[in-house]
Formats: sequence, C-alpha cells, structure tokens
Amino acid sequence: MSIKQFPGGIVTKNPTAPTTAAAKGIWTLGQAADFVKQGIWPRIPGAPTIGTATAGVASATVTYTAPTDLGTGAVTFTATSSPSGITGTGASPITVSGLTNGTPYTFTVTASTPGGTGPASAASNSVTPALPAIGAAFGGGFFAGQISTAGNSIADYNLVVGPVASAQNASIQWKNVATATAGADSDTNGPQNTADMVADGNSTVYPAAHFCNNLVIGGYTDWYMPAKNELEVCYYNLKPTTTANETTVSGINPNAVPARTSTYTSGDPARTTATNFQSFGSEPFAANIYWCSTEHPTFSGEARYQAFSNGSQNRGDKTSSYRVRAIRRVAV
Repeated sequence: MSIKQFPGGIVTKNPTAPTTAAAKGIWTLGQAADFVKQGIWPRIPGAPTIGTATAGVASATVTYTAPTDLGTGAVTFTATSSPSGITGTGASPITVSGLTNGTPYTFTVTASTPGGTGPASAASNSVTPALPAIGAAFGGGFFAGQISTAGNSIADYNLVVGPVASAQNASIQWKNVATATAGADSDTNGPQNTADMVADGNSTVYPAAHFCNNLVIGGYTDWYMPAKNELEVCYYNLKPTTTANETTVSGINPNAVPARTSTYTSGDPARTTATNFQSFGSEPFAANIYWCSTEHPTFSGEARYQAFSNGSQNRGDKTSSYRVRAIRRVAV
C-alpha cells in the first residue's frame, strides 16, 4: 500500500485511531472512510448567523452567532468584505481593517475547522467607513485632522488631540537652557522629536517633552509633543476664536491634507465648527501660544510655536514658559 497524505495525518499500515473530539493520529484509508461515514471526521461547521456590521475609521466590526454544528476540531471564524474580499478573524465582533473610507461594504462570516470551511452566513447590513467629525471623540482624545508626512496630500496619519484636563500644561519650558538639541528638528515627526528630547535629558532639562511622553490617557501611552506642521493642522481645524488670522508668513503647510501652499487669509481658517473646541466649549485650545517639538533650524536656542490666538507661527526662546498640549497619531 502506498503512503498517502490525508487531512489529519499520514495513512499507513500501522494506524492509531483518532478520538471523536479531535482529528488526530494516523489512519488507514478504510478507517478514515469509516469515520467519514459516521459523521465523526472530518466534518465542516454549519453557517454562522450574521449579526450587525458597524462602521469605523477605515474599518468595521461584524457581529455573528456561531452555528449549532461546529464540526470537529478547533474553529476559526472569518469575516469577509464585499467588495475587495478583505478579511478579519476572531470571536464576535470581528474587526475588519484596511477598508477604504467612503466605500460601502457588506460582510459574510464563515466557520472553518481542519475539515474545511463551512457555508457563509447571509450578508450583513451595508456600512460605509468614514473619518470622524473634527473634534469628535476618537482614539483616547479628539479627532484633529490628518497629516501627510510625504507632503503629497495622501494622509498616512490621523491626529488625536488629548483632553485639555489631562493632556495640557498651561506654563512649561521647552528646555531649561537655550542650547541645541540633536535630532529634534522635524516639521512632521513629533514622536521622533519627543524621543530625541527625552533621550537627551531628564524632565528638568526638557519639561514639555517629558510631560507629553509620560502621559497615559484612555489606555494609550504613545502621546507626544506635536511637531510644527502637526500643530498647525490642529490650529486650522480647531481654531477656538473668531479673531483674524496672521496673514504675512503663517499658514503654509505642505503636510496638511489637503496641502496648504499659501498663507492664511484674515478669515481662513475660520473658528472651528466643533463646539467643544470653541472658546466657550469644554475642550478648546487657549487663545495663547503653544510649543511645537520642532527646534528652529537656524536659531538652535529657540523652538517653533503656534499661536492659537491668531495662527502666528513663530519662534521662542526655549527657556520661555508657554502652553503644551499632547497629541497622538493613528496610522491610516
């Protein structure tokens, strides 16, 4: 008798019979056929009962109820999107990531065992993933907009502003001495700027960076001090007042989505429509100066700031005390 590969093992002349609870061991072809006739092994699961799909940001969650007949062996549940066939696995609810915002999707769920994949459930309701509204609760804080680190208007990060009560310090130094800091010069990479400062000195030397870096809010530990062009996105989308903007040099931001290639006008940006971030709301930026994590490229004893009073993007002595508000970012 020739040796043949059979699901669950190799069929030989010296079998070890499987149990009815799990397909394991080594069988003859005759034994395997007998178990199949008995409905013991291999038996695929039935179809799950579909539940509700709920849209997220470039994602969706899908609930389901497991079938009564789970087949034999370990069971894996898979949700599959239509269109695109993007999948996610796990217990209910299953998260399916990598979807395209603005595209409607339905989902089916299947159950699989070592014996194979059972029939699919009925299709779910249709959902359309989308970005949250500016100022809406998101990722442990509030959605502030998107940034393109490549500067091509294709977003690669969603920006999250921390709650004002826990993520903001109203008066803090960038550094306790007006000297250069190696590496903290990116206009877009706030996490790296913050890491460079934290690595270069303790919280006495870099109070603002350590304040942001040490935060744990909403279970997230990746808060940081925003870089210049990240904080500008926050100003543009979350401007707290109706004050006219500085129009001479401020406002250009190639990393905004979409990119901004000209300076502010008096009325653009306008006061945010997110009422919680307006000056009388619960989460506003103060109409004041906020530190960026970006060191000035020419004056090493100074760092960049964003004024939330009129949008002015300027520089200040690192030993000055201004506000800082931590953010985090979520990959698109």
